[in-house]
Amino acid sequence: MKKVFLLAVALLAFCAAKAQPAVGDFTWGAKVGFNATNISNFDAKNKMSIHVGAFAEKRYSDLLGASAELIYSRQGARDKDGDWKYKLRVNYLNIPILAKFFVWEGLRVDVGPQFGFALNAKEKVKQNGNSGKHKNTYVNTFDLSLPIGVTYRMEDIVVSLHYNIGLTNAFDKDYAGGNNKNHVLQLSVGYCLNNLF
Repeated sequence: MKKVFLLAVALLAFCAAKAQPAVGDFTWGAKVGFNATNISNFDAKNKMSIHVGAFAEKRYSDLLGASAELIYSRQGARDKDGDWKYKLRVNYLNIPILAKFFVWEGLRVDVGPQFGFALNAKEKVKQNGNSGKHKNTYVNTFDLSLPIGVTYRMEDIVVSLHYNIGLTNAFDKDYAGGNNKNHVLQLSVGYCLNNLF
C-alpha cells in the first residue's frame, strides 16, 4: 500500500512539473466557466451565470509570470419574495491583466486589475403570472475590479478560481445608491491551444 501511495505521489509530481511552463514560454488558449454574481447594496441573492473567452500567458522567471484575458461575462443579481421574482443581467466584456506568482509546481496565485465594459443591461420582473422585460439605462459603461485567485495547470488543462472585487459602481448612484459594486466568483476551465496550431 505504501509503494502504491509513493508511486501515485511521484506520478502526480511528474505530471505537475511537466505541466509547468518554462521561463520564457508563451501560452494561449480558450476558457469557459461559471459565475456566482451579486452587487453590493442590493438586497438580492447570487445570480448564477457563465463566462467564456481567451487567455494569453508568459512566464518571466521561476516565480513570476503575467497574463491577459478577453472574457465575455454575464453578471448581475436576482431576488425572490413569494410570487415576485426579479432578475438583473449585465453583459460585460472584461479584460483582466494579471500578475501570476508560481508558488508550487503547476499552482500559481493571480492578482491584478480588470477593466470591464458593459455591453448592455436588462431587468426582468415576474409577479402573479405576469412578466415584463426592459433595458436598464443606468448601468455605467466602465467597470474596474480586482480579481484575486489561484490557477492550476496540468498538461494542457488550466483550472482557475477567482473572486473579482468591484472597485467602481456598476450603476448610477441615483438609481442604486452610493455603493453598488460588482462581486463575482468565477470557476473556469481552460485549454491551451499552442500545440493545435
